Amino acid sequence: MKTLKGAQLLLSGVFVIAGFTVNAQAPAGTEYRSAVITAAINKVTKKHYHPKPIDDAYSAAVWNRFLHTLDPNSNLFLQEDVTALAVYKNQVDDQLNSGATTFFDAAYAIYEQRAGEASRLCQKILATPFDLKKKETVMAWRKDLPFCAGKQEQEELWRKLLKYYTLRHYMEMSAAKGDTARHLAAVDPVLEAKAREKVRKWYSDYFRQTTGQRGADDKFAQYVSAAMFEIDPHTTYAAPQDRLMNEQLNKRYYGLGIELGTKESDYYIKRLLPGGTAYRSGQVKENDNIIAVADSKGEMLPVNGLPANEVTGLIRGEKGTAVTMKLQQPGEKERTVTIKRDEVIDQENRAKSAVIEKNGKRFGYIFLPLFYMDPTGTKINGSANDVAREVEKLKEQEVDGIVVDLRGNSGGSLDEVVTMGYCFVPAGPITWLRGKDSIRMYSSPAVEPLYDGPLTVLVDESSASASEIFAAAMQDRGRGIIVGTSSSFGKGTAQMNINIGKMGNPEKGIADVNYGSMRLTTEKFYRINGSSTQLKGVIPDIVLQDRMELQSIMEKDFSSALACDTVGLPPYQRLTFGFNYQEVVQHARIRVRQNPAFATIAANTRQLKTLQEQPTPLDLLSFGAAYQQISGCQKNIQQAKELKGKEVLTVQPSMLRNINPARQKNDAVNTASYKEWLEKLGKDIYLAETLSVLEDMLANPVAP
Repeated sequence: MKTLKGAQLLLSGVFVIAGFTVNAQAPAGTEYRSAVITAAINKVTKKHYHPKPIDDAYSAAVWNRFLHTLDPNSNLFLQEDVTALAVYKNQVDDQLNSGATTFFDAAYAIYEQRAGEASRLCQKILATPFDLKKKETVMAWRKDLPFCAGKQEQEELWRKLLKYYTLRHYMEMSAAKGDTARHLAAVDPVLEAKAREKVRKWYSDYFRQTTGQRGADDKFAQYVSAAMFEIDPHTTYAAPQDRLMNEQLNKRYYGLGIELGTKESDYYIKRLLPGGTAYRSGQVKENDNIIAVADSKGEMLPVNGLPANEVTGLIRGEKGTAVTMKLQQPGEKERTVTIKRDEVIDQENRAKSAVIEKNGKRFGYIFLPLFYMDPTGTKINGSANDVAREVEKLKEQEVDGIVVDLRGNSGGSLDEVVTMGYCFVPAGPITWLRGKDSIRMYSSPAVEPLYDGPLTVLVDESSASASEIFAAAMQDRGRGIIVGTSSSFGKGTAQMNINIGKMGNPEKGIADVNYGSMRLTTEKFYRINGSSTQLKGVIPDIVLQDRMELQSIMEKDFSSALACDTVGLPPYQRLTFGFNYQEVVQHARIRVRQNPAFATIAANTRQLKTLQEQPTPLDLLSFGAAYQQISGCQKNIQQAKELKGKEVLTVQPSMLRNINPARQKNDAVNTASYKEWLEKLGKDIYLAETLSVLEDMLANPVAP
């Protein structure tokens, strides 16, 4: 196996896109900004795997992206502003090449003017009650809609949008009081006033924070980010003191241990890290909508529409301090929780395993959330060795098959995924990595595999990079069956982290200048059959549903994604299945089609998508009906994903049999979080179907 020069990072990068500008405190001078642009473009030109030409087409893409970054809902700029800025549409490339900031300066000047006007307009509109009986509609999510033609149209749009947000708060407060029916039957003026005040305060804080010196610095970082994003989605820029990229890679920070998801301009709890205080508190649930978070003054700040960096900034803080949040499960009452921040090292979210009994068979289950490295650099506690230890436990338990669960695994270390190959396959190729001038093969270690029994790999649309390398290798080598969504994420590129800046001269009293850091795409990886997972991902042998989450993002959703291609590679040895592959796959496809839970999820997901794409009614009765319909769909999906009654799986911790159980009393398997994890596994419909696939693999052997 080739040795890596430094640690190649194979991460999906979605979390970075949401956090380009955390606490950007760069000096504001034109000379400094010019140097940042020059340094970033220079790194791209010299080191990027396949840099795009910095030409007029690229210029137009950056121009368009930055305008929609400044005004994502198309409610600030007017058509006349876009027309005035159109003169720069084919000049951005020249300005980036020369380090000029002319377009940024012009766009931000107009943005600051329009933000001031919008702020005053919001206060004016929100000063008087809305007519909640008036029948009208609005497209609340206007990402792809045109900018307003004039101020009259813009003022009417703002009136409707502010009414929409007021109705949202009205419904949330009504649900919190547990008397939604009464508040829908007739307008409650007190509740309307409270809801309107929440919207007023939110926009007052938002416009105050998004303009001025801090706003200009943040928006400049977004401008450089937009320029990098149009090279490819995983080439990113982080301003000085932007800690998010480093924290995500090291998985160590002070917070609650929650992963945020977004639905339009809302935030929800996508995942709880077992090592976090939110998980341990028992007060926070997955799919909780985050209504508001207390700011430094203790005042509840609604987070709807806030930039992701602002939300994470509110949640994170000093160790031992508390954060208060208002949360709400779909269709349930709003609740307020207070949880202490602590260091989140994510130790409990490492590889772990369980034993599941089904129809008289015992199956092993391995959960791997990330291909993490050993923080000490010794590789003893990296993900590959951790998985190997779990495999040994499952072998001692004499399991009849193993599921490796890579759902939500955004990637990680190339070294770890390649090394992990020895757990399941003989020595041989795992992937190929291609740079600008060379292509190299990476092979699993030349040792006997730890486990050679039936194997399935469970993926979803968030399984990316290193996860796709592993799944593709198991598929191409004929080692196991891949189960999951219609495809994995589709990221076939590798990045390296680099600092950018200017070295000083201590002898002359000249300090170093920090321009920030970049994550730069430098290589592309290929399956051992020569095809790339870029854009198309890994297509499972058995597809359970299209996507696990309606709002999930995949590589193919990015317009600047690199192309998918193939390379000619040497032949490799494919293993022989010990079961009838066609029979197993056909049986699974029939089960999936006939499973009412999958049908319920698909139907409600389609209905949610339809509802979200339609104009929203703005009279209280119709809005309430639509609100309850959306909440109902979300709840139906959530409930359909859980097994019930006799269907619930029997799940037990996996432990080494050669160690006295009494001596394992302090082991992680005895923690409350581990037991809760086992209970959650027992209700997982996707895992249940994957186990049925393993059952079929055992029931349909082929002669050797």
